[in-house]
Amino acid sequence: MADKGPRLLDGLTSTMTYGQMRRYADTLNVTISSALLPAGMTGFYDEATRTILIDRQLIYCQKHCTLVHELIHWQHADTTRDGVFGSRLENRTRRETALKLVNPLEYQTAEAMYEGDPYQIACELDVTLQIIQDYRILLNEQLTHAPRRPIGRQRWKR
Repeated sequence: MADKGPRLLDGLTSTMTYGQMRRYADTLNVTISSALLPAGMTGFYDEATRTILIDRQLIYCQKHCTLVHELIHWQHADTTRDGVFGSRLENRTRRETALKLVNPLEYQTAEAMYEGDPYQIACELDVTLQIIQDYRILLNEQLTHAPRRPIGRQRWKR
């Protein structure tokens, strides 16, 4: 089935509950179901059938984060998770999931409030510890790739 345009998740926000996200996803060209998934697998997206499976044994917070993650796979029409390419897709999806679920101001407040404890921050923001770890990787990447300001007096060559 060919798409008529790009797949967008503009209506998906970090403040939505899992139920609201499920109702929002009903407006998209994707089927979402729950199932008992193999150990270690929280969710799965199949592009051929445009189906997302969420492990029914997850707690609410995990379901919420997993649904966003799998919807991002849907948005990009990801078809594989194997090899180097699959790793790149998974890393991209994890980054985008963290950006979608973590409000920067709320993160900054929680980090100050809990002295950087990632578990407490995750609980405060109602996301998984993995989301916080992925968000921190993004923050570190921004710091290491930011242009450096000169220290002290700058000497100009003429």
